[in-house]
Amino acid sequence: MPLLGTGTLFDETLARLSRLSPPERCWVVSARSLGPITKRALRAHPGVRLLLEPIARNTAAAIAWAAARIVAEAGPKDLMAIFPADHHIPAPAAFARTVRRAARAAAAEDCLVLIGIEPTRPDTGYGYIQVADPAADAASRPAALRVRRFLEKPSAARARRFLRAGSYLWNAGMVVGSPRLILEELERHSPEVWAGLGPLLSRLAAGRRVAARTLETSYRRVRPISFDFAVLERSRKLRAVRGTFRWSDLGSWDALAQQLPERDGNRVREGTSLRAIEAAGNLVWTARTGEVALLGVSGLAVIETDTALLVCPLDRAQEVRRLAQARRRK
Repeated sequence: MPLLGTGTLFDETLARLSRLSPPERCWVVSARSLGPITKRALRAHPGVRLLLEPIARNTAAAIAWAAARIVAEAGPKDLMAIFPADHHIPAPAAFARTVRRAARAAAAEDCLVLIGIEPTRPDTGYGYIQVADPAADAASRPAALRVRRFLEKPSAARARRFLRAGSYLWNAGMVVGSPRLILEELERHSPEVWAGLGPLLSRLAAGRRVAARTLETSYRRVRPISFDFAVLERSRKLRAVRGTFRWSDLGSWDALAQQLPERDGNRVREGTSLRAIEAAGNLVWTARTGEVALLGVSGLAVIETDTALLVCPLDRAQEVRRLAQARRRK
């Protein structure tokens, strides 16, 4: 579904990556259950490769499978880059420059390089990466910064301290490195994943075919954990570069509100007909035609799709999962 403009975030991601690589060198990892909708979306991007996981096992397994497939085709000095498919980056040229800088650092130091985003506000909705003081690293590691630690989503007070310190970056989940090194670090640091997938990954990396039933059996043995936890938070071969381009993962409705144009003091999806009287500070996003009218309200999220309507305080929009959980219980 297009959240901003006319294209989906998936389409925007592949368009951005076309600045860096031809489509036949781009891989999409999705779930088998999402196969039909993913294949339809890829019709607009001929040549892009698709891997469909038999069952969901979080990002460690997905990235490991892709890395093994890429190793089988890559040269010894080739790199791979990992990008979530649902980020909003309105400055693709600046993004591409940062990715190339990360790639140079990964090649020069044989390491995995995170692209961390320079914070512009004390956001409590993102995880953070603490990096070394640039001045301390300047003499020995000019291309990238040492990563000191990962931090979960902070409190508002802590997020303000991070912003003032200048040594914390938003963790955007973007990584550049050798696919060979990704597999080596996975084997070294993540027995939870390697014990189940290791033999299969080794066969794939050697260019051997693997039956679909074997893949599913191996996947079922894997503990579902994130690539961050399985590899990045444990690896000593980790660096980071700063990304100063505009970025949002649009992980919540209040995050989306910050990307929408402002109209009469409200954030409104383009093309929406809005009549607001004594109403400000609201988010209005609708996929349907027709007018939305607001009278004497503030700080609300008004979200309408073809099948559902959500109205809640905008500062509680991240709690929408509670509604989803309640619906599943029924």
